[in-house]
Amino acid sequence: MEPSDEIRRVMLRFIDSVTDGDEEAVSVRFSRQAGVERFGSDPAEWWQDGESAVLVWQQQMREMGGYPWRRIADVHAMTEGTVGWASARLEFDSPIEITPLRLTCVLHLEHGDWKIVQCHSSVPSTNEEHGFMLTTSVDDIVRDVSTARPDLSSTSAPDGTVTIVFTDIEDSTTLNGFLGDDRWFQVLRAHNEVIGEVTSEFGGTVVKNQGDGFMLAFPSSRTAVRCAIATQQHIVKRFNDPGSPVRVRIGLHVGEAIRESDDFFGHAVSYAARIASKATGGEVVVSSLVHDLVGQTDEFRFDEPRLVELKGITGPQMLYPVLLDAAGG
Repeated sequence: MEPSDEIRRVMLRFIDSVTDGDEEAVSVRFSRQAGVERFGSDPAEWWQDGESAVLVWQQQMREMGGYPWRRIADVHAMTEGTVGWASARLEFDSPIEITPLRLTCVLHLEHGDWKIVQCHSSVPSTNEEHGFMLTTSVDDIVRDVSTARPDLSSTSAPDGTVTIVFTDIEDSTTLNGFLGDDRWFQVLRAHNEVIGEVTSEFGGTVVKNQGDGFMLAFPSSRTAVRCAIATQQHIVKRFNDPGSPVRVRIGLHVGEAIRESDDFFGHAVSYAARIASKATGGEVVVSSLVHDLVGQTDEFRFDEPRLVELKGITGPQMLYPVLLDAAGG
């Protein structure tokens, strides 16, 4: 999978066409092949063929004089072969207030032109409104762990250090919208099984799991890196269907494991989480401390280091991506 500027530009033009009420532009963008679906926010808005989706959308544009929506962020677009997908954050003027909207589309290359085969627009609402108290970011895990301060003495090395690993699914919110809730929960269950099984295999501890985010702990940095590499390999094997574009980001850091230490819970945990946020899907990225510890052997290879800014950390920080294909030699 790779970013697609072509699909991004196609979607930008499509969004503008809908805004302007251009019925012909909307019509030609939808595929007429079997299997097309369009979902809207209203419970009745579910059309399962391209012709119906286009006819209703055109009628809605006439009734509103064009869709009153505006982009509030750039389109995010990806592609693999003849399949692409895109998402955008929008807002629209309703009779009551300005309302946020999320748009996701799946596109298929037909005779050299990208056609929409699945489209889903929805008004975001909080999990709490539906009776769920679910984590929505790795930051929530950091806050929970910093407050609870779990005893990691059994997971620490003889010198009192512990290697912290954070993992999460890249663009999980977009992926959820792309797959739909039922399919997303299936993917999330399979993903969580992989993380749990591989962590156990390498003698690690799952400190916290919320949503698609995990905090893991290991007594050895070398074992933690091995586990991270194995995790990426297992994720690729489990999600080898192009319709399940699951890519995991992994970040590692090492720090003191003393339960009472503010330095550990206030710095090492958040530092590891920040590193994970700088990884791209499919990557394992380590701090300079982990790099120095494991780099004394020839077991692992690293890509060019990156000098980055980490949220909440003063000054630029050096991070090291692990070369997965060259590791373990």
